[in-house]
Amino acid sequence: MSRHAFFIAGDRVVHVANPSGAGFRYQAQSHVLLPQVQIGPHQHELAETVLVLKEGTLEVMINGAAAFVGAGSFVRIPAKAWFAYRNVGDGPARLLCRTAPALPTRDSVRITIQIAAA
Repeated sequence: MSRHAFFIAGDRVVHVANPSGAGFRYQAQSHVLLPQVQIGPHQHELAETVLVLKEGTLEVMINGAAAFVGAGSFVRIPAKAWFAYRNVGDGPARLLCRTAPALPTRDSVRITIQIAAA
């Protein structure tokens, strides 16, 4: 089971389990975007966002870069990134948008080993 498990029943998101202990500090919502509707731009300082496109075509913009994504696409947007997305298709776009606390980053450490001859 995934770290944040849920399933979608129509336009309803049902939380199944959360074994990582994150509580309900994350959100999962299904969206239906009509043609030419845009969401954002906005940013989440401490959370990453995942978009899963079920139907339609979106233009996704992340930190100034843009790309088109189609049905079945999965987009991960890291914390602190500015993003927006809009429906560029002729019909409605259906997607899941999940926002969850970003995993803590580990500091890198440089280790130097000196070997002296005996």
